[in-house]
Amino acid sequence: MDLYESARLAHIAVGTIVLASFWGAALARKGSGPHRLSGRIYVLAMTVLLAVTLVIATGSAMAGEPMRAVFNVYVSLISVASVWMAWSSIAHRDDFARYRGWPYKLICFALGAYGLVLLAAVPKMGIPARMAMVTAFSVLGLSIAGAMAWRLVRGADHARWWLSEHLTAMSINFAATHASFSILALSAVFPALKEPWTRTAILVAWMTSALVVRLWAGRTFLRGAAQPTISSARARIPAGRTMPRPRAVA
Repeated sequence: MDLYESARLAHIAVGTIVLASFWGAALARKGSGPHRLSGRIYVLAMTVLLAVTLVIATGSAMAGEPMRAVFNVYVSLISVASVWMAWSSIAHRDDFARYRGWPYKLICFALGAYGLVLLAAVPKMGIPARMAMVTAFSVLGLSIAGAMAWRLVRGADHARWWLSEHLTAMSINFAATHASFSILALSAVFPALKEPWTRTAILVAWMTSALVVRLWAGRTFLRGAAQPTISSARARIPAGRTMPRPRAVA
C-alpha cells in the first residue's frame, strides 16, 4: 500500500470522527457542555485531518501529480481558514483586536492569493470536469477571503460579531465536511461518485447548501444583533445636542 492510499484511508477514518463531532455540536444546545466538548473534538480531529491531507499532497507530488498536490494544499488552506475562524471567534469574543491579529490577516491574504493563482491556472487544465471542480473551489476560497477582508474593514460592527463569524465558519465547515465525506468515503462504496462531473456536482451542491444554512442560522441566532445600542446611538449625536426624550403615551 503506497503513501497516498494509506493517507486516503486515514483521511476517511478521521473524517468519520469529524462528521460525528460536527453533528454532535450542531444538535447540542448552543453553549452547553456537550456543544463545547463536540466542538473541541471537531477542532482536534480537523487538525489531524489537515495533517493527513498534507501527506496526501506529498504522496501526489511523489507520484508525479504536482497539480493534484497543489490543489490538496489549497483545500487544506480553506479548512485552516474556517477552523481558525470557528475557534478564535469564540476564544477571542471579547477582544476583536486579537481576533483580527496577524494569523487572521495572513490566512486571508494567503487564501485570496492562492485562489487567484489557481483560478488563473484553470484554462490550462484542459479537462472540462477538472476545470469546473477547480473553478468551484477557487470561487469558494475567494469568497471566504473576501468575507474575511470585509470583516477587517467593518470591524466589530455589532455586539455579536463573534457569533456572526462563528456561524460563517461553521457553515463553511458544514460544506467541507460533508463534501469531503461524500466524495472520498462514499465513493469507496458507490464507484459512480468517482466520476469527475458527479464529484463537481456534489461539491457545488454542498457549497449551495452551506449558503442556505448560513442564511438560516443568521436569521435564527442573530436576530436583532445589528440594532444599535443606546450607547452607540448617543455616539452618533453631534456635540452639544442631547437625545430627545421619549414622548409620553396618553
